[in-house]
Formats: sequence, C-alpha cells, structure tokens
Amino acid sequence: MMECKFSLIEPTNSIWNEIEISQDSTVFHSKGWNTYLKKIGHRPLLISISNDENIIGFFVGEKFLYGRFSIISSPQSNSGTYTMGLCMTKAITQEERVTIYKQLAEWLFTNKLASVLQVDDWQLRITSAPWIPYEEFHHKVLEDLNVNYSVRPTLCVAVNTSEEEMWANLHYKSCKYSINKARKYGLYVKEITKFEDIDAFTKIHYEHVKDVSRRHGTLIPKPAQRRKRMKALCESLFPERVIMLEVIGNDENGVEQTMSSGIYCIDKGECMYWTGASFQRYQKYCPNELMVWEAMRLIHQRGGGILNFGGMATYKQKFGTLYEYVPRIVFSKNKHSILAKIRSILKNIYFKPRAFFAKLKGKH
Repeated sequence: MMECKFSLIEPTNSIWNEIEISQDSTVFHSKGWNTYLKKIGHRPLLISISNDENIIGFFVGEKFLYGRFSIISSPQSNSGTYTMGLCMTKAITQEERVTIYKQLAEWLFTNKLASVLQVDDWQLRITSAPWIPYEEFHHKVLEDLNVNYSVRPTLCVAVNTSEEEMWANLHYKSCKYSINKARKYGLYVKEITKFEDIDAFTKIHYEHVKDVSRRHGTLIPKPAQRRKRMKALCESLFPERVIMLEVIGNDENGVEQTMSSGIYCIDKGECMYWTGASFQRYQKYCPNELMVWEAMRLIHQRGGGILNFGGMATYKQKFGTLYEYVPRIVFSKNKHSILAKIRSILKNIYFKPRAFFAKLKGKH
C-alpha cells in the first residue's frame, strides 16, 4: 500500500456527489444524510485521500471534545448514524482500508488535528449466520495489524437477492403466517410520496413510537426517535433516500386506523431500518410483519443492498437476518493511549451484560 496524502476539504455539493458514487458509500455518506446531521446540530468533517496524482477516496466524520481531548469520530456520536468512515473510488481490501486508517491517524496526530480517531466502518464488518459471543469474537485483519477495537453486532438481511429468495428466508410461523394473517384482515401498506404529507406522517409515527417506549418503561423515546429528528430525517432524505410506510386496516368496530408505521433509508450498500412501531392494541392484526416485508420489497425494487435492522432485538430474527459484526476501531496518540483503553472497557461494560442476559432469555 502506497503512502497516502490527506487534506481537509469543504463539503460542497459536488464533493457529496463524488462521495455518493464512490465504490463503498452507504446511506450515511449521502448528501441527504449530512443535511439531516446539520439540521440537528452536527457539522461534517471531510478529508480527501490522494495518491501521487489523483483523489482516491474520502473520509467523513466529525470533530468534538471529550474532556480535554479532541476526537474525530466517524460516525458522529448521538446522531443515529450507524456507520461511516472511508468512501473509496475503487474497491480495496480490508487490509488496505485499515492501513489507510493508520496513515490517516498519524497525519491527524502529527498536524495536531486530533488526539483520537474512532471509526465504525461498514466495510470492515464480518457476517455470520450463528451468534458469536462477544468474548469469542475476533477480527483477524485488525488483530494482525495490531489495531485496538470493540464490536457492535447487529442483524441484517440482504435485499439485493430475488423477491422469491427473500420470502423463502422468512420464518414461517413467526413471519409468513403473520403476513398472511394481516392480509386476511384486509390490512394494506401505504407509502408517503408527497413532501407535504411528511408532517402528518411523523405525527402519527411518533405516537406509535411513544406507545412502544411506554411499554418498555420509558416515557420519552430515544433522541433519534423524537418527532423533530424524524421530520428532519424524512425531509432531508426525501424522495430518493427514504421510504415512509403506514399500515392501514379496520379495527374491531370497522373503523379505519393507522395501525403501524416505519421509516426506512435506502442505499445501494447499507440501508437502514430507522424506526418501526405500532399501537399495542392493534398487534393482534400483525401490521408490523406486513410493513417490514413490504419495505424489504420496495427497497429491493429500488436497488438497495443490505438492510441493517440496527440492533439485535429478537423479533428481527424472523425476517431471515444474519448477524453482522461491525468493529469500532480506535487510534490514539501514545500519551493518550489510556483513553482508547477506557473507551474500549466502557464498551465491554455495556455489551457483555447484554450478551449474558440474552443467553439467559434464550435469544441465541
């Protein structure tokens, strides 16, 4: 791998266009996504990557302070952004990606632009059908190159296969049966296709999300699930990058109701199941399974790649998902190496209890 050159650049429209057509961009690298980030108070940091003659890629992230340390994080923290990192004009190996990150970190430290570089890169993920316990997970490339990392597991499904294959991979009892049941009840899925309807959609969707939060013992939904952010996201990604769905059906009194709703983000690479929720009183009609299935079909028809469900909740397994393990890699200056260790320890404190209780519940 040759020595790369790096340069801070302004996030212009033409640059975002170049990034979006890069070999390994995701929905989180899109201009629309970064418009959303600006609306909620984040500011993207862009770095070009060059060889001796040409730009060969870009790095997208954000700089912030963590105590007295300056950190460049990709993706931005507390923004609902799942992954980010490099966008390269041509396909490269995982070893080459990590080497570029090591060079980028050295450049940042030498030029006193940051004390820590932290990256969650979708292209460094490892796919596995069975669950791998946290303490047994190993990323050979990162370990061979002596890179500090933790791991973020999630569940994903390929939507770039045929519709027949996607249907075949659904679990019968917990998914196909529910979809057929919803159709038997006369439920149908409506897509929001007009910008002026986004406000009304986010209003009902937020009510669905609040109902789910109350069931989980939380009065206020997570920041990324609050209405202001939902609206900012849908408006920023509309129309090409977002699918907004409502499931409509008649209740026991014959009154038409919006029983569930969801937001899905589209890309040729990593797509995102942003939020999905329903009123508890309508779950007997199985609106959620119908909605997710129709979302998978629509994303498939529009050229989507892998649909990331954004976590490991049990219900996500019924849609033919596989485990994806996204490493969080951390580089730091020598004198601040303890910071990287602390962040890794905190990550393990968060994840290992989840793995323990997941095993107790028989999820894995």
